[in-house]
Amino acid sequence: MTQIRLVGLVAWLVAQDLARAVSPGDAPQLPVTGARIVEVITEAQLQSAMGNLRHGDTLLLADGAYNLTGSLYVNGRHNVTIRGTRGSTNVVLAGKGMDNPNHGGVPVGIWSNSTNTTIAHLTIRDTWDNEIIFNSGAQSPRVYCVRLLDAGSQFIKSNPTDVTAGVGVNNGVVEYCVFEYTASPPADHGSGVGYFNGISAHAARNWVIRGNLFRNLHNPDTAAYLWNPAVLFWRNSSNTVTEQNIFINVDRAVAYGLDNSTPYRDHAGGVIRNNFVYLAPGLMSAGRRAGSDGLLIAWNSPGTQIDHNSLLLNGNALYAIEFRFPTTTNGAARNNLADAPIRLRDNAVAILSTNLQTATAGMFVNPAAGDLHLRPSATNAIDRAATLGNVTNDFDGHRRPRGGGHDIGADEFTTNAPPRVTQLQLSASNCLVTFTTLLGLSYDVQRAGEITGNAWSLVAADLPGTGGIVQAVDTNGTAEPRRFYRVTLSP
Repeated sequence: MTQIRLVGLVAWLVAQDLARAVSPGDAPQLPVTGARIVEVITEAQLQSAMGNLRHGDTLLLADGAYNLTGSLYVNGRHNVTIRGTRGSTNVVLAGKGMDNPNHGGVPVGIWSNSTNTTIAHLTIRDTWDNEIIFNSGAQSPRVYCVRLLDAGSQFIKSNPTDVTAGVGVNNGVVEYCVFEYTASPPADHGSGVGYFNGISAHAARNWVIRGNLFRNLHNPDTAAYLWNPAVLFWRNSSNTVTEQNIFINVDRAVAYGLDNSTPYRDHAGGVIRNNFVYLAPGLMSAGRRAGSDGLLIAWNSPGTQIDHNSLLLNGNALYAIEFRFPTTTNGAARNNLADAPIRLRDNAVAILSTNLQTATAGMFVNPAAGDLHLRPSATNAIDRAATLGNVTNDFDGHRRPRGGGHDIGADEFTTNAPPRVTQLQLSASNCLVTFTTLLGLSYDVQRAGEITGNAWSLVAADLPGTGGIVQAVDTNGTAEPRRFYRVTLSP
């Protein structure tokens, strides 16, 4: 009975924390897999491992700083992973300095032209050029829980094989990463002052950009580039998904397409949904604001859907969202919450519906931190959105709706108290988990042999709340010496 009471206590405590289970730079640990695991402790060992790289290698870097003596090239070696163990701050790959032209053979951090390159659980910083670059031949890259700081050009660059034919690096995934300038953006490296993007991809198809933080990607008025997108997919790209990201003090947040002088669509299709965008008051000068367009743009990008985003721009830009050029057709901007208008420019065509364009700082929990979750007082946004079949969850991954209707913006507001485990008891070989619920919500019950790590497995999923007590049965619950339980809202 002592053990059962302990398990109940742990289940109750875990159930209280229903904030995002992951955050940029702090995501669940990926399992360590690979045809060969190469453990690395020093920078010299890292360079040696790169020089002897095989298909399927996983380079597992011990915690510490690695001052690079050469860029890391994944050249014609497929299914390679370069990673730390967990988090994103314990392993640091450092270049010679963002504005140091004497880069000493370290112009970039990691370079790949290979299939299934994975980069995870580390920091890359202070490179003269790109911190990660995928070149012709690369496919299906993954960048997971990585901090990218102070890049001299694009933080992540994806180059094409043939732009006109639309051949480039496809099926990339960038999740739970941080992109940030810790002080100022780069000086002139040959292309003008302030030439950078968070992600720049040419002829790229089917990428997913999810759960990342883009912070301080902002140029001063004296720079050559005043409107760098943090996320830029163009030059015959298509079907990009950008969702559940936070953009703080960026010149532009997301651009699908920029140019209409090409023989192809600059971008086609794709969605931009459930993102937070915040600009601090006074970030842009009055003159710069007068020449602004939108923070989320679809230019020469037919079929793009921009839905359920929250933007608080504080007078820094004239428009929150903009569709531009006659080739931009069949677009949509729906259920967005912003403090600036949505614009159709140069004969672009898009459906605009149920957008609330009178947002104020008081509607959000902590705007200056990029937290645009709704306050209870945001009644003109709560339960006021139309139902969209392509947006079934919110910024946190919580299911929509959570109340009487869907909410406008990226956050689906709820005042719902977390579930509370009220009783754990044994019944023969089963364990009975009893917990509180609210009507209209669904719950998952999970178990683990230890509370550390990520080895939680489902006992029951999508149990409907009744407004009262619900009981789940874990069959054969006495099979292990001890077992921990937690109850969460279903995603």
